[in-house]
Amino acid sequence: MNKIGLLFLFLTVTACSTSRPFKTSDGKKLPNSIAEIRRLKINGIKQFLTIRGVDRAKPVLLWLHGGPGNVAMPLYMHYSASLEEQFVVVYWDQRGSGKSYSSRISPASMTLNQFVSDTHELTKWLKTRFNQDKLFMVGHSWGGLLGFHVIDKYPADYRAFVAVSPITNGPRSEQVSYEFTLAQAQQRQDTVALTVLKQIGQPVNGIYKGGFEATLQERNLVQKYGGDYHRDLGGTFYRILRRSTEYNLLDYLKTKKIARLNSPMDHAIWPTIDLRGQIPVVNVPVYFCLGRYDNHLPSSVIADYYASLQAPLKELIWFDDSGHYSCFEESEKFNSILKKKLLPLISQ
Repeated sequence: MNKIGLLFLFLTVTACSTSRPFKTSDGKKLPNSIAEIRRLKINGIKQFLTIRGVDRAKPVLLWLHGGPGNVAMPLYMHYSASLEEQFVVVYWDQRGSGKSYSSRISPASMTLNQFVSDTHELTKWLKTRFNQDKLFMVGHSWGGLLGFHVIDKYPADYRAFVAVSPITNGPRSEQVSYEFTLAQAQQRQDTVALTVLKQIGQPVNGIYKGGFEATLQERNLVQKYGGDYHRDLGGTFYRILRRSTEYNLLDYLKTKKIARLNSPMDHAIWPTIDLRGQIPVVNVPVYFCLGRYDNHLPSSVIADYYASLQAPLKELIWFDDSGHYSCFEESEKFNSILKKKLLPLISQ
């Protein structure tokens, strides 16, 4: 490759990230809108936010992505775009994820308590920046677990919390997920899958003897049997990630490093998670959004926690054509429900 070709490749990989502005019909920037990428130092670590809304005076909605550790914010931004009409949506790459990954992050700082503290510090900053006394918050999967711990400790900061397929019980979820894949493999006479499941064995307290690699093998079977994404969105996801202006190729190339940083924390806390005993009561309205086909974090386990949880207002909303990712698979319904449920709470 010649020097011009190398320069073009370098510029493509490291292209500056921008967030497309909101414009009027004649191409001018929409007054009072906000579309920015912000690098913010939170508890000593530089972390990235993409903040988007047609009107910066609208209520703030903070998205807590799944993981821990991923590079999926372009997907949340794509599927949540209509929420930007009614909210100022804050898409946050948490410590050690996405654009917030850094080799300088100490593995010792990767704890649930640290993430709760980070969320609290970010919330304080957002309340000041947008002159609001409370925020709305949405948490997906790991973000759901994080969100429950945040509202448990800092309930006065939030108007409501939306938990999308949250982690509620690590050991029980893993056992039910394994039983699902085993039953499916037996029903389909899938000898290859049965061999894999026999090899990795039953989880013990939520953990497989083969560690992270065994978990990936089990999750691949969950996806094969429609218990992760119920719809085939692989090609769509690729196009969304490729077309994102907020992320470049260099951000995506960090995926393995992000996994290595986050995996020890994931495996350390997984056996300890039981929200039914740890957070039996919250003082914030809570909405659960669950996919009927979710066997990544089986919905039956989450629904058990919902049934036991005490809250000033709670509601379980089922998504009948989704697995673990109802916010993507049925995004129109998801966004419509958030507007319908959350906006009336502003005046309360």
